[in-house]
Amino acid sequence: MTDQLGGPLGSDRESFGDQWGSGPGSGDPTGGDEAGREAYLELIGTHLRASGVADVRRFRRISDYVNMLDGFFRLRDVVLLDRTGAPTRITMPELRVRLDDVAIVAQLVDDPLPPSTDGHVVVAKQPRRLVVMTRAHIIYGNVYIHEHGSLMQFVDTNDPKFIPMSNVRVRWLADRRLAGRYPFALIQRSQILGVASEGTGAPKAARARRTAAVAAAEAASVAAEAALANGSAASADPAADELAGSEDPQPEPQQV
Repeated sequence: MTDQLGGPLGSDRESFGDQWGSGPGSGDPTGGDEAGREAYLELIGTHLRASGVADVRRFRRISDYVNMLDGFFRLRDVVLLDRTGAPTRITMPELRVRLDDVAIVAQLVDDPLPPSTDGHVVVAKQPRRLVVMTRAHIIYGNVYIHEHGSLMQFVDTNDPKFIPMSNVRVRWLADRRLAGRYPFALIQRSQILGVASEGTGAPKAARARRTAAVAAAEAASVAAEAALANGSAASADPAADELAGSEDPQPEPQQV
C-alpha cells in the first residue's frame, strides 16, 4: 500500500533524497557516493535566505563542490531566515534551490580542510580587498590572486563560476542592514553588477563633487524655469495684438 504521495505507508518523510533521484545519473556531482563530508551553509539571493546542510562528500573544498553543481543546489535540514539572519518558523527536511538565483553561498564556520590524498602544488597567492555589488547586496571581503596577477583580470574572467572570498561582510543595498559576517563565502559571477577596490580614492572629495554636481543641476533647473517664464511673458503682448488684429472689421463685398 502507498500513501497519498505515492510512497509506502510508514515511510520516513524526514529524508526524501531517494524520492528526488539523488543517485547516479541524477545530476548530483557526487554521483550518489556514500555519505561523507558535510558542511552547514547559507544560501542568499535577492529574495532568498536559507540555511542547511550540504553533503559535499568527496570534495575537499566547498568551492570545488559548488562550482561543479548544475541546475539546483540541494540542502537538507533547512531553516528559512529573515533579512537579518534570524530563523523563521519555516523548516524543511530538504530544499532544492535553482543555482542561477543564488548570489552568495556562505559558510558560518571555516572548518579545516581534510588532508589531501593527491599530490598537488601549492601556488603562492596574496589577498586583495574587494567590494562586490549584486542586485540586492554589497559584499566586502578578501580575494586571493597570484602573486603577480592583476585584480582586473581576476574579476573579468568567467572562471570559476563562483568567486571564493574570506573575511566577508554582507549588507542589503535597500536598507544597509548587516546581513551577516562569514569567514568564507562564494559569490556567483553572473550576479555581480559592480566591483570596487576598498581603501582607494578620496571619500571626502567624492562627496564634495557629488554635492557640487547636485547644486549645479538644481541651479540649472531654476534658471531654465525662469527663462521659460520670461519667454512666456515676453510673447504675451504680440499674441494679444495678433488676436486683436484678427477682430478688425473687414470690408463688405461689393454687389454687382
